[in-house]
Amino acid sequence: MEKSEIQKVDQVIRAWLEDEPLMYERLLEVEALDALPQVLGPLYKFLGRSRIHDGVLYLTFNSSVVRSQLSNNKAELLLRLNTAVGAELIRQIVFL
Repeated sequence: MEKSEIQKVDQVIRAWLEDEPLMYERLLEVEALDALPQVLGPLYKFLGRSRIHDGVLYLTFNSSVVRSQLSNNKAELLLRLNTAVGAELIRQIVFL
């Protein structure tokens, strides 16, 4: 292998996963869920359960006040999560 061909392992894996759409989408879903603490900040401690299914992020909060506050900022939350992942993965957010 020549020096010009050397790539980081994560770049090689990501390039391979981009050719496998289902696996790549699942990787992005995991990355989005991992980004929740950063995106939600101190409100993350009120998060109960979270999951993504067919581009919809389902979030359960232990506080109705937090749920109400975030429901007013759904568009911003959606933008921040998709930016953190680097793809338009999440189309909708549902608070349960």
